[in-house]
Formats: sequence, C-alpha cells, structure tokens
Amino acid sequence: MLKLFHEGVDPSIIRREYVTAELIQATGLPAARLFGRCEAGGRQGIIYSEIEGPNLLHYIWRHPHRVGWAMRAMAQLQAHIHRQPVPMLRSRKAILAEDIEMAPIGDRLRAAAIDRLDQLIEGDRLSHGDLHPANLIVSGDGLAVIDWSKAARSAPAADVVRSEMLMRFGPGQSAGRLEGMLRDATTAYYVGRYRKLAGMEPEALNAWRALVGLAWLRHRLPGRDAAFAAYLADALRRAGLPPLEG
Repeated sequence: MLKLFHEGVDPSIIRREYVTAELIQATGLPAARLFGRCEAGGRQGIIYSEIEGPNLLHYIWRHPHRVGWAMRAMAQLQAHIHRQPVPMLRSRKAILAEDIEMAPIGDRLRAAAIDRLDQLIEGDRLSHGDLHPANLIVSGDGLAVIDWSKAARSAPAADVVRSEMLMRFGPGQSAGRLEGMLRDATTAYYVGRYRKLAGMEPEALNAWRALVGLAWLRHRLPGRDAAFAAYLADALRRAGLPPLEG
C-alpha cells in the first residue's frame, strides 16, 4: 500500500511519520509493516503493507451483538500500546500546549490551562493520539492499528481521554438522542474495561479531560455539539479551571 502525500507538504512531516513507523514496527505491535519511501508523480510517499479486513466500526455495524467483544479488544490493545516506552517520540504535552494556545478560548482560561498542563507528568509511553474503531482493522490475526500520524509519547490517560471524546463526539455523527445514548454507553464500557486492565483510577482521566478537550477546540468539526459542551464544562469544573467564555 502506497501512502502519497500532497504536494507542498513539509518534508519534516513525512520524515516524522517515517521515523514513527520505524519505532512502531520495532515494538512488534499489530500494525502495517514499513517497506520504505518512494516518489510518484512528483509526490513523496511511504510504502506500507496492506492489512486486509473491515475496520472495527464497520464490523460493529454488521455484527452489533459483538460490540462488547469489540470494546474489550480495543481496550486490551490500547493498554498494550501504552506499555511501550518511546522516549524519542515527540511530546503529547507540547502538542496539547500548541493547540490550546491556538484554540478559540479566553486568555484567562488559556493561561490557567497551560499552567495546569505544565504540572502534569507526561512519562514516555507510546500513545496513538487518534485511536477509535475506524482506525482499527479486524484482520485474520485479530485487531491491527492504522494511521499512526498523531503518535507521541504521553501519559496513557491522555490517550484514553482522546479516544473517549472521539467515540462520543467525533465528526460526522448524528445528533439523535438514541444514537448519542448508545455511543455514550459503548464508550463508558470501553473506558471501564481499559481502567480495569490498566489499574487506572478515575482521577487520572479527570486530570486530562479538560486539557484534551480544550486542545480539541482548535480543530474540532461539528459532532454532538451540545453534548460535548456539557462534557467540557463538567471537565473544567472538576479540574478547577475557569469556565469557557461565550
């Protein structure tokens, strides 16, 4: 499989993805194998092996009775990812700080959030940064992970919170009450399974929810806006941060 980058993409972005792919391959995690770089039609590309099978989201749609298995398998794989030390990868805290600086929030909240972020311990564990069912492939060997472009070293809780928000409030989702309730319940089950596997206390997630949520405001597309606003307001309150203005 050839991944071609658009013309004009900063070469450093391509180099970073290639180095990240080398690091991921060295861990032995279930991911596409890296075969090298190439150029096609004046565009730079990276060659990966192809993983055959549906993504986990489509699998759940076709096999709704398997949703419990799917969430358990996702939680187990994510916990395995978080056990991998990757001290050479870029910092998730630095990425969050940049996004919070550019997010459409008031200066008082921005300063308080950056100060709180500085106080948190990051560690050197691998995080995917965009892990949700559409980035997991149900292959003949089990689940495999694709799209590592947002990978970084991070506290595991920050990565779990990111997955939680993507699954509950990601773009392209219906604002219908029933679908929202199903997404919330499914996500809560996944988070519960992860916490049990990793021995993670709720306070660890609460420490990151407001900060990951504020960073998401920089790029976030519409998806259950009212529900996300309530989620973020509660996260800010729990973190003792000022409320979002406007």
